[in-house]
Amino acid sequence: MSTYSLKDYGDLFSRLNLSQLTVEDGDFKLQLVREALGSAADSTVATMGSTASEDEAQVKELVSQQAELKGTQVKAPLLGVFYASNGDRKKISEGDSVKKGDVICTIEAMKMMNDVKAPVDGVVKKICVEDGALVEYDQVLFVIEE
Repeated sequence: MSTYSLKDYGDLFSRLNLSQLTVEDGDFKLQLVREALGSAADSTVATMGSTASEDEAQVKELVSQQAELKGTQVKAPLLGVFYASNGDRKKISEGDSVKKGDVICTIEAMKMMNDVKAPVDGVVKKICVEDGALVEYDQVLFVIEE
């Protein structure tokens, strides 16, 4: 049986703004589903419409910045919290040299720490995520120039 409480799952569900979460552990099964709010959701979308164009512009800017950087993109292998350093391992900075297989960060998911390793030898050209930020699957974390 998992050591997570129902509150932990509820907090995760809310924090990640999930529409559905299913957890199965032996005899234990939990399913959380967010219902559509109908007209209330429509009014929320309408009020958020003014910021949608701003968000779209920011996304386009980030995509163009990432396209300018040449090198190997290191992407998040799972959804979780990004930690630049863990334990006695020092934080990687832009300009640092890394070897293939070096641990360059850690992602915490469901209280499990998952090391992310450099896929190539090279120099870290860009760190795309701040320490402690929530990252999504396949989000670019680093750009390493070989």
